[in-house]
Amino acid sequence: MIDAIRQGAEKTGAAFEYLLSTAQRESSLNPSAKAGSSSATGLFQFIEQTWLGVMKQDGPSLGLGSYADAITARGSGGYTVSDPAARQAILDLRRDPEVASAMAGALTRRNADALSAALGREPNKADLYAAHLLGVRGALTLIRNAETAPGRSAAADLPDAASGNRGLFYDRAGRARSASELYAVLGTSPGSPAPASTLVAQANAPTAYAPEAGSGIGTLFQTDARRGPVSDSVARLWGNRGSGGGGNAAQSYFPRSSERPLVAAASVSVTLPAAAPATPDAADGVPLPPPRPPEYGGRGRSAALGPTSLES
Repeated sequence: MIDAIRQGAEKTGAAFEYLLSTAQRESSLNPSAKAGSSSATGLFQFIEQTWLGVMKQDGPSLGLGSYADAITARGSGGYTVSDPAARQAILDLRRDPEVASAMAGALTRRNADALSAALGREPNKADLYAAHLLGVRGALTLIRNAETAPGRSAAADLPDAASGNRGLFYDRAGRARSASELYAVLGTSPGSPAPASTLVAQANAPTAYAPEAGSGIGTLFQTDARRGPVSDSVARLWGNRGSGGGGNAAQSYFPRSSERPLVAAASVSVTLPAAAPATPDAADGVPLPPPRPPEYGGRGRSAALGPTSLES
């Protein structure tokens, strides 16, 4: 499994540590993982339309031209395969660790290029994971709100995504997470910010992917067994909120896929505290996006790109 992810990173130029951490977050490194609430499948939980789109665009350069040729881009948007058997064969490749890793690397590079052009800087892990979950347009909305209106509800400007991912946009008490809170969550690695070497060691142990029915993406951020911070580093992150101390260095991270700007359920549990401050801002210690380099000036041009993946 680890070798497959490493090969995918080498083929596409995506960071191995990022792909590995993403696979850990998305499927607990289970290539047969299947979300119960959407078509998301495989190591990186690609939904059907995102998978077909990436295969059509990047399949030829990755030695998968015969599959790409069978896919047709619809004028109204989306992708189709005329032969049902061929379509199923292409979708089944999501369970192949080598192919899935290469497709995830290709998607990451496309998202990174689009975000870099729009932001005028290199995207970090939180930026990339936002694009994976929300599409490039949705990610840019979240990133810019985290910069300019950190206390604003993330659901206010991403209502469709929020309605399909309540466990992500709302805490257990039903309080809407702010743009800065959501951005900080997306930049947090699964479990704890462990190095790739630790994840490799963990991958050698038995893993399971069996979220409770109907649990949705909420299990990504909290568990029933524990309500406090999942690690000392997370405890420090939340403990510094509102104190005026601590740095605001943004953590970096990666993304996932869906048919519309909405994401499928993830499988890895990361615990957030039961209640967070209602109005965070840049002084609260919450990681915010890096500032735009002054030489670029202005707000930067917007990327005319739709969501890369998501479905309700």
